[in-house]
Amino acid sequence: MQYFLEKGRKMTDTKKYFIQRNGSDKQITSSTDIDLIQRKDKTVWVMNHIFLNPDEHDEHELSLLMQEVITYVKNTDYPIWVLDPIAIKYFEKYPDLKNIWYHKPYQD
Repeated sequence: MQYFLEKGRKMTDTKKYFIQRNGSDKQITSSTDIDLIQRKDKTVWVMNHIFLNPDEHDEHELSLLMQEVITYVKNTDYPIWVLDPIAIKYFEKYPDLKNIWYHKPYQD
């Protein structure tokens, strides 16, 4: 995983970019970004979308991308609010993530 800044993007304490690229021509294979926001009840990371390149990605691309995001989020001690349907399905598959999952779309 590369933490990579595209031209015009600025990584800050409240904005993080996660970008995967292939080894040959550095084509983006997947990406997401998260924003640290203050909700009424707590501060959380929010993930709005995930991009998976339909022509240039590994079958494990989502897992590779999500593991980088999850590792980062766990190190910050803030939960993550996932809004992207792909990310929601990923979190549903891994019950061990429930301790960092903020505002699940369903209740246990």
